[in-house]
Amino acid sequence: MSESSLRELGMDLFEERQFERALAAFAEAVRRVPADHRSRMLASRCLAELGERERAVTAYHACAEGLLRRDYLLSAMAACKLALELSPNERRLKETLARVHSRAARHAKGRAAVPPPLPPEHLYDGKVDTDLMGLLGEELSNRAIEVLAAPDTGGNADPQGRPPLPLFADLDRDAFLDLVGRMVWRTIKAEEVISREGEPDDHLYVLVAGKAEVTRRAEGEDRTLGFLGGGSIFGELALLTGAAPTATVTAVSDSEVFEIRREHLNAVAKSHPAVPQLLADFAQQRMMRNLMANSPLFQQLPESERGALFQRFTFRPLQAGEKVLVEGEHSPGLFLVLAGELVVQKEDPAGGVVTLGVLREGEVAGEISLLTGLRATATVLVPRKTAAAYLERNAFHQLVQAFPNIRTYLEQLSDRRLKQIGEALRPLEIIDADDMMLEPETGAA
Repeated sequence: MSESSLRELGMDLFEERQFERALAAFAEAVRRVPADHRSRMLASRCLAELGERERAVTAYHACAEGLLRRDYLLSAMAACKLALELSPNERRLKETLARVHSRAARHAKGRAAVPPPLPPEHLYDGKVDTDLMGLLGEELSNRAIEVLAAPDTGGNADPQGRPPLPLFADLDRDAFLDLVGRMVWRTIKAEEVISREGEPDDHLYVLVAGKAEVTRRAEGEDRTLGFLGGGSIFGELALLTGAAPTATVTAVSDSEVFEIRREHLNAVAKSHPAVPQLLADFAQQRMMRNLMANSPLFQQLPESERGALFQRFTFRPLQAGEKVLVEGEHSPGLFLVLAGELVVQKEDPAGGVVTLGVLREGEVAGEISLLTGLRATATVLVPRKTAAAYLERNAFHQLVQAFPNIRTYLEQLSDRRLKQIGEALRPLEIIDADDMMLEPETGAA
C-alpha cells in the first residue's frame, strides 16, 4: 500500500472514530516517508483522542519543527496551536513559534536570526523496522511515538529566502505569540461555506491548507470571482468595519483555517496596543491592491501612478441608515466604495421615491455635484455597514486637475448617470385623454 493510500485509509478510519487503527496507518506512512507531515499531524490527533496527551504534544512538536525546516510556516503554526490546546504552557512549543516568527519577520535584514531547534530526545530516532499496521495497544503506541517524534532531517530551506507570512510577520514576537494562543484552528469540509455574502461576520480567516472558491450573487445566480489557496487571508474588512462580506467563500476541498475574532484582537490589544493599527494598515494595503487592479477609477491611470491616487483618499466607515449625499444639497466629497454598498434614490415628481441603482466595490458617488458645482441630483443611502474611501471637495478638485484622465472618466460617468436618472423618471407611456373617456353603456333605460 502506498503512502498516500495509507493516509486515505487513516482518514477514513479517523472519521469512523477508529483512532487506534488510524494511528497505525498514519504512523506507518510517516515511517516510510518522514517528510509526510500531513500524516504526522493526523497521527498526533489520534494520540490525543486515545488519551496519550504527552505523546501527542511531542509528535505535534516534531511535526512543527519539520514543517518549519521546509518553510511551511502556517502549517507549523497549526501544529503548535493544536499542541498548545493540549498543553498551554509548553515551553518548546512557544520557542518553535518564536522561531516561525523570526524566520518570516519582515523587519529583519537578510536572514532572520532564527534560534536553533531544540535537540530531539535521544529515544526518538525513528529507526523502526516493524510495519506498524500489524501492531495494537501499548506496542503500537510505543513504536508509533518513536517514528512520529523523530526529526525530519531533509528539506533545508533557502536561508536567503523570506517565506511569506502575511499579517503575522508584521506583529512583534510577543503579540504574535499572544494572538496564536487565542485564535481558533478549524477543519472545514468540502462544500462547506466559510463566510457568506451579506451576513454579518466579525472573523478574519487565514486559509492554512486546502482550496476555497469565492462567489458573488448577481442577477439571481452565483458567479465565481476566483479561488483561494493556502496562505490566503480574507474577512479583514468585515472584522475592522463591521461591514458584511461582499462575497461568499466556500471550501472546494477539505481545508484548514485559522479564525481570528474581534474578541481575540481586543484581548491582544490590551497588552499590545499597536495591533489594531497594524491590522488596519494591512487591510488598507490589500484594499489598495484590489482597487488598483479592479476599480474603473484606477484603470484610467498607468499602474505606476495608481498608488499616488489612492494615497489622496482617507478611510471612512459608514453606518447603516447614514446619508452620504442628500438630494438638493451640495456633495461634501467623493465616496469610493471599499466594502458594502450604497443605494442611490431620487424623489419622483409624481410622488414617492425611485431607486436608481446600487453602488458596490470600486464604484464612486458624488461626482456629479462636484463636477458641476450644482446640488446633488439624488440621495445616496447606506443600507448596511459599509467601508468607503473619501476625498473631500477641495482635494477632489486638486485630483482632477492633477489627473486629466480621471476628470474625463468622471465626466463621462456623470453624463451616463444623468441620462439614467432622466429615463428612470420618464413615464412608461403617455395615455391620450380621449382613451380615458368612458364609452356610454348600451341598453340603458
